Amino acid sequence: MLIQLTIENFMSFRDEVTFSMVGVSSDRQHADRLIEDAAGKGRSVVPIAAIYGANAAGKSNLIEALSFAKELILEGTRSNRSIPVATFKLGDYSKKPSKFEFIFTHQDARYSYGFKLNKEQILEEWLHAIPPGKRKEVMYFERITSLDKKTTVDYGLPLTGRSLKRKQFLEFIAEGTRPNQLFLTEGIDRNVESLFPVANWFREILTIIMADSIFASLESTILSDISFTDFLSKFLKLAGTGIDKVGGGTVELDFDRHLPGMPQVDRDKLLQKFSGAHANSILMIEDNFGKQYLLLKGEDSLIKMIQLVTQHRHENGNLVDFAVNEESEGTQRLINLIPALFVLQEEEKVIFIDELDRRLHPLLSRLFVKTAIDCRGKNNQLIFTTHDTNLLDLDLLRRDEIWFVEKDRQGSSNLYSLTEFKTRPDLKIEKGYLNGRFGAIPFFGNPESLGWHSQNRDTAMETNEH
Repeated sequence: MLIQLTIENFMSFRDEVTFSMVGVSSDRQHADRLIEDAAGKGRSVVPIAAIYGANAAGKSNLIEALSFAKELILEGTRSNRSIPVATFKLGDYSKKPSKFEFIFTHQDARYSYGFKLNKEQILEEWLHAIPPGKRKEVMYFERITSLDKKTTVDYGLPLTGRSLKRKQFLEFIAEGTRPNQLFLTEGIDRNVESLFPVANWFREILTIIMADSIFASLESTILSDISFTDFLSKFLKLAGTGIDKVGGGTVELDFDRHLPGMPQVDRDKLLQKFSGAHANSILMIEDNFGKQYLLLKGEDSLIKMIQLVTQHRHENGNLVDFAVNEESEGTQRLINLIPALFVLQEEEKVIFIDELDRRLHPLLSRLFVKTAIDCRGKNNQLIFTTHDTNLLDLDLLRRDEIWFVEKDRQGSSNLYSLTEFKTRPDLKIEKGYLNGRFGAIPFFGNPESLGWHSQNRDTAMETNEH
């Protein structure tokens, strides 16, 4: 579970800001929702958080920061390439370091991992942890790379044990770690097993869903997981989309219509693969955007594409098939979000969604959040950005589950929680927010300053005179 995230000098976040999932123990509203002791020393963690703010306030930049750090950790960098870190642009900050730090729990251990960097190199990097069953935090490693690009790493017993051979191996890895590469990434590549849980948290647990994301393996999951298909069908029906059931259908492959961006050489290779394949053979391919497609060789030797099919009830009672692109944009968006609800039932997931309410009716957004709260597993969390003030309701969310992002006059984003304000239990949070009580809303100038009103009046007068 995510406990805390800290960011500094990245995109619109000029100064250090901290986003925390630690609950306020004194707040007994929805107290049964808290995950006790998850943050250590008797502290609790909340399972959900909503992040509000005006357009361009920095909500999506928080998601971008997560995405940047995750990709840097898991994918690393190339030799002699600059690190694509986007520093704060409204000032002289391009040479100043950016900072990222994650505090999280995984497999009964509590980790604190972070790094400071600029475009040229990793300046600092650290990993500390409280191992399972222990109370004291121990160092795994601390790395410093000097301005002349010499790297030194100090190791703790969790990495070296008491083995001289293991320490020598780690020193070999440190020596081979490029200045623009994270030691964690290099250690994973070199099979340092003690670092695997940390990498696994970023790879498997931390899930980021951008505003325009699609669930790439939708068709394959429907084919392979009956429980997912049932969950998807039931939620779409509950949401009033008019969809009665979902399933998989096939259509003859038309490269120009279905895969227009595929080069001819790749089309030829695909046809060659299927030429010697048995009937009913299935092949999965992926385009440059990560979208997956399932292809099937039929009994008639024709190549067919397996597609998601939605079924609506005809007036005569029969089911009628629809292609997904025949559904509304809101329904398509919902279909790509429902998998997040499904996996929240699993043992451990931390899911970030940017613009949850995009193309969704406010009541549908509320249904989604209520379902996420009700059906989540023990160690799962959902964090989302939104403009939907319908969710600002203390009957739905705790005060420590509501966050705001606001830019100051210098264009720097600040991040703060509703718990920083004194509020009564019966306060209408939505009304207070729209009235500007908590900030993080747009402030408009006077429309008459644009001259449109006077221009329209002058035009009307000229028209009347003629």
